[in-house]
Amino acid sequence: MKARIKSEETIELNNKKVRIDKLIASFAVIPSHEIVKYLKNKEIFLPNYLHKALIRKNIAPTIANAENDDKFSDEMRHRLKWFDEFTIFQLERLAESYGINVSAKEYKKDFWDIIIHNRNDLGISNLEFVKLQNLTMKYQRSEQESYETLKENMSDIYFEPKGYFEGCPEQKAREVLVHATTLNDIRDLGKKHGVEIPRRINKKQLIEIIALKLDLNESEQKELEKKPILELERYAKEKNINVSIELRKVDMIEFIILKRKNRTVPVQEDHLKIFEGINIEEYLYESKFEEIARRYTEERKRKRRILRQVLIALVIIAAALIIVWFDLL
Repeated sequence: MKARIKSEETIELNNKKVRIDKLIASFAVIPSHEIVKYLKNKEIFLPNYLHKALIRKNIAPTIANAENDDKFSDEMRHRLKWFDEFTIFQLERLAESYGINVSAKEYKKDFWDIIIHNRNDLGISNLEFVKLQNLTMKYQRSEQESYETLKENMSDIYFEPKGYFEGCPEQKAREVLVHATTLNDIRDLGKKHGVEIPRRINKKQLIEIIALKLDLNESEQKELEKKPILELERYAKEKNINVSIELRKVDMIEFIILKRKNRTVPVQEDHLKIFEGINIEEYLYESKFEEIARRYTEERKRKRRILRQVLIALVIIAAALIIVWFDLL
């Protein structure tokens, strides 16, 4: 059974019950550099797949109508069949290529939704949300930042868990990148991770990849150096390493995953456990539907209240007119 994020409607701040949805909306004005500073001070670092879920949910409404949107080519519509599995790179490339706005405000609302509902596990007390409320006062009239600014700042608090690449489990990332990217995309993905993809790889690079994949020591690598290239390719295949000197798309992806530069963001195993088993994207969609339903209910209540007040006023006016009419008789 999948874990679920605790459902709450209110939070107690300064001995007052505050609606969580209103608190989330108010926190959306806090700029990303302040968010990062706060989380770093708390030594809170988050898995990259949370970032992926926030982007995907942000642009999903546009993609839902892709079949009827003339701006998407037939080829792109075909690739969008894998949209649910897209990596961060693919989501951002899609948004950039087709002018899909990634709203920093909506991103931060969803971000705070996750943080507030997991506050106890993350070691955040309710008192600290009172401090954050002060930041909303400071920035409530400030212009909203762009997604590019937000992305650059927030990269300081996201880490890639072991066995993950671009917010996806490595095997899923390999599959979706093969099915739904071009060769040019793959080369740009390499640049993002500090990997220059050659047209062909030489024997030295092939040995390096095998050594990285199998975690070979120096002595074992020297033994590989004695083998000819064809034998090295067969050896790699036997060890389920998808790479050869004639780089295909799948080889390029494997090359990037193996050669990517490690980021300096601390890996927080404790924080990773908080989100294990939780379908973050499913939760975000459900919370959005709940928000819409709540707004609809509140609007209906408001209209009923106004109608009731109007009816009461009409009854009073009618009663007053009747009294005046009897006085005139």
